[in-house]
Amino acid sequence: MLIRTSIRPVLGAPAAALILGGCSDAPPRAPASFTIQETHVDFTQVGDGIEPAPDIEAMIAPYREQLDEQLAVVLGHAEGPFSKDDPEGTLDNLVAEALLHAARSHSGDTVHASLVNEGGLRVPLAAGPILMRHAYELLPFENFVVVLSLSGAQMERLADEIAITTGEPIAGWTMELDGDDAVGVLVGGEPIDPEGTYRVATVDYLVNGGGEWSVLWEVEPGSREDLDILIRTAFVEYLREKSAVTPTLDGRIRNVEETERENEG
Repeated sequence: MLIRTSIRPVLGAPAAALILGGCSDAPPRAPASFTIQETHVDFTQVGDGIEPAPDIEAMIAPYREQLDEQLAVVLGHAEGPFSKDDPEGTLDNLVAEALLHAARSHSGDTVHASLVNEGGLRVPLAAGPILMRHAYELLPFENFVVVLSLSGAQMERLADEIAITTGEPIAGWTMELDGDDAVGVLVGGEPIDPEGTYRVATVDYLVNGGGEWSVLWEVEPGSREDLDILIRTAFVEYLREKSAVTPTLDGRIRNVEETERENEG
């Protein structure tokens, strides 16, 4: 977009007299002020119809080729399609498992569970080879992994906040959603100990005020471990180690109605 403006000065009397070749005995006055009398805006449509500049294309071609080679690297194989869903999705589970795996590998202490925001997962994954390009498309943000130490009461609060958002990607713990409440919350298959401490892997965006879960914003600095690894890097490492991944739903988050139907059947 190109903006053209016509700016006309509004001159005081001494300045006008000097321009006209005259003189004035009036005392000095404030510098001339300016006002925009007219503004014209031209819009330029940018799209595929604009021909590339040959000299610029020649300059960036080697870098584009190198980038394309890096993005075409195969990280692993998807045995089926992965997608988001509420309260549990196959893509949600895959990324949450990758996050938990990375935190356990890079942290100096036990990590019990993980949580990531579903909105941070930008695209589904198709069955077949998973390329580095897909990792960047799925996780385009530069979010670092953080491990928080939460009390048992904070874990219960976090579960309730997850229930309000109708489920999010988690690993290492399970829950049932009863409206806006989480019930039957288990960490590592065990009920939450009100006196216990639980270390939860997540991303810095959620701890620094993003997302929906206020309990994460209240953690004291001494209860936070920042790991020097991006969630995208964690995902890449996980795929390379696993080689092949299968879409899986295991009931880690489910609605109470679903459990009741199964019990009745």
